[in-house]
Amino acid sequence: MPELPEVETVRRLLEANVRGRTIRAVALSGLRLREPVPRDLARRLRGRTIRRLERTGKYLLIGLDGGLTLLSHLGMSGRWRIVPAGERLKAPPHTHVRVTFTDGTRLWYEDARRFGLLRWVPGGDPARDPARARLGPDPLERPPTGRSLAAAAAGSRTAVKTFLLDQRRLAGLGNIYASEVLHRAGVDPRRRAGNLSGAEWSRVAAAIRRVLPQAIARMGTTLSTYRTIWDEPGEYGALLRVYDRAGEPCRRCGTPVRRIVQGGRSTYFCPACQASRRA
Repeated sequence: MPELPEVETVRRLLEANVRGRTIRAVALSGLRLREPVPRDLARRLRGRTIRRLERTGKYLLIGLDGGLTLLSHLGMSGRWRIVPAGERLKAPPHTHVRVTFTDGTRLWYEDARRFGLLRWVPGGDPARDPARARLGPDPLERPPTGRSLAAAAAGSRTAVKTFLLDQRRLAGLGNIYASEVLHRAGVDPRRRAGNLSGAEWSRVAAAIRRVLPQAIARMGTTLSTYRTIWDEPGEYGALLRVYDRAGEPCRRCGTPVRRIVQGGRSTYFCPACQASRRA
């Protein structure tokens, strides 16, 4: 699933390439995503100009003139793709929204597994959307500190990896970057979040503030389906220390990376660098 660095990469590229463009035509596949695509999407988009691109956690917000805001979530396999004017390219299967701008540039939303999301924000105000209202602070907008994380985790018996994935605690961190952050912080992912010391939480916070900008600078991580709007893979995968590297040597100490399952999701860690007092 695309996480904060991937969605922020998409936001920045869309900001640079579609903001200010006016929509001439819209075609829909008619298929349902996680929720039905609004029936009036094509009608309400036609003639509108894209004014802003924003992001909170893993949600992309496309602001149009007239006070309309379209909320997008990429789900497991969703992606936005831009096709320059004059380029002869047939829309691939699973293209659910095809936007054509007045200058001939096209913007497609593709989603093979259809777990993504497209819907209007109530009243055009992102703060009123129920999905956004449930989110915790965005770690780019409000970088966490050891003190803030420790306060949020006080008394929690949840494993720290699971705690970091809770979007109500921290919006945007996902499976890839939670594993990477905990490795850099030297914290065992099985530890109870409420048992971490202040110093350990400070290391976790510092790792979050370091890892996310590094991943964004390399356009995110591509493991399977994620691509930028130019159909390019993210390049951060070459820097992953533990994620998806089970059995390979830890880049810090050489110990084989271990994989376990937590909450139905894979967790990768180094049993030497992330030794736990009580796992």
